[in-house]
Amino acid sequence: MELAGELFSERGYRGASMDELARRAGVTKPVIYELFGSKDGLFRACLERSAERLATLVAEAVRAESEPEARVRAGGLAFLRFASDNRVAWELMMEGRFSDVATEVRRRQAALVHELLLEKAPADADPRELELAAHAVNSAYEGVAHWMWEHPDVPLEQLADWTVELLLPGLRRFT
Repeated sequence: MELAGELFSERGYRGASMDELARRAGVTKPVIYELFGSKDGLFRACLERSAERLATLVAEAVRAESEPEARVRAGGLAFLRFASDNRVAWELMMEGRFSDVATEVRRRQAALVHELLLEKAPADADPRELELAAHAVNSAYEGVAHWMWEHPDVPLEQLADWTVELLLPGLRRFT
């Protein structure tokens, strides 16, 4: 999986060949197909692994902080760092023929943000409003990640700060 992830990152989905992966891994191509069924299956497994790593990084960053602003910033910065460091996987995960993966990743990320909001929300918070806020936060950071690639001169920390300034007023009611 590690070698496949590197190959997809280097060459993209279309440019990555199973022959090259087999050579790098020191196995025959049929071994790869036996394990993953197809190139699509292997790529989906790599995307799933990336999505799990993204969720872990965001959750750990948020839970390491106690103050609301620091929690939003830490989670957002973890999200943006992941997107920045994994651009090929991110773009393929979010678009095109793997859009079903994007739908599932968005659902899971929103569920994670919801869970993290619940950890600090007052007992009387409206659960539907919390769920809506989770989807809005997730969508905001997704949009910022796309904008970031068009503006590589803006440091990730600055993007995180700007996004926190935008989101935090609306999230204060849940702290």
